Amino acid sequence: MAVIDSWRHQPGERFEAGLARLDRLPFGPALGIGIGGGAVLVGLAWVGGILGIAGAGLAGLVVGLVAWRGQAVPAWEPAVKDLLEMVEIRGGTFLMGSPEDEGGRSRDELQHEVTVSDFLIGRTVVTRKEYRELLELDEAPGPGGDEHPVTEVSWLDAATFCNRLSEKAGFEPCYEIAGEAVRWVRDDGGYRLPTEAEWEYAARAGTTTRWSFGEREARLGKFAWFLSNSGRKSRPVATRKPNPWGLNDVHGNVWEWCWDVYGLYKREPQTDPRRDETAVEEASRVVRGGSFGDDPWFLRSGFRGRRWPEDRSRFLGFRCVRRPGHQP
Repeated sequence: MAVIDSWRHQPGERFEAGLARLDRLPFGPALGIGIGGGAVLVGLAWVGGILGIAGAGLAGLVVGLVAWRGQAVPAWEPAVKDLLEMVEIRGGTFLMGSPEDEGGRSRDELQHEVTVSDFLIGRTVVTRKEYRELLELDEAPGPGGDEHPVTEVSWLDAATFCNRLSEKAGFEPCYEIAGEAVRWVRDDGGYRLPTEAEWEYAARAGTTTRWSFGEREARLGKFAWFLSNSGRKSRPVATRKPNPWGLNDVHGNVWEWCWDVYGLYKREPQTDPRRDETAVEEASRVVRGGSFGDDPWFLRSGFRGRRWPEDRSRFLGFRCVRRPGHQP
């Protein structure tokens, strides 16, 4: 096996441009490397035509860390064998919440300054295949095929999956789970649910508009599955356009569990905020992103939903995050 191509991303060039260079490769094992905008992609696959170097991997054989940063930081980082396709997000400061004149704004979307640290987040929500295989189940909960979002999972189910994923990858679990109570006990590389601040920061991808693609509701169908175009059912992940940082389905398809207990925002600037370090059954949890069954205003970057942690809904899934720079 040899390195058959390397691709350095240029400003304004999408990852798909790099794929066009690989469409005449012979069949066989190959390693591809792409670098750009602070992103380093390492892909191992059995090539037959186009090598999916920026994707989750052909036949599940991509090895390495797929990274996409919001800002260019040309640096090589040691590859970590992520079991999900993760996007590396460079931390920063942003206005969380929605401006008072935003259409559809709710009263709990008070704008305030928040700073978040670097983190990795799943490019998509966890799929039924990923959930079934990791937990060694005969069948994943919820409707749909392998590439549909896993749904009908409670908040505790999602936290348990994160712990199992950490163990599989060789990390210490982030959560200590005792019955219905969950304590966040460490954050040194293991997988966990995103905080509400991390979720919104990643979903906005540096934008301040209602949706990450802008203000025009007429464009929503290109980026999201929602009430008007979904057929009232979830759809396979990554079948709509991603946001500017390469994340799929942050608007629509399924709601996403966050770590935080629901509560009103503070006006003061916050750094890596999270509400309630110990989760209990009586507290509602934040959900974000909207779903295939919702109208457009529920899919806004700043909209905040909440559900009881024991809820198992066909409208609700999750994606994972973890801290970068840690080795198992």
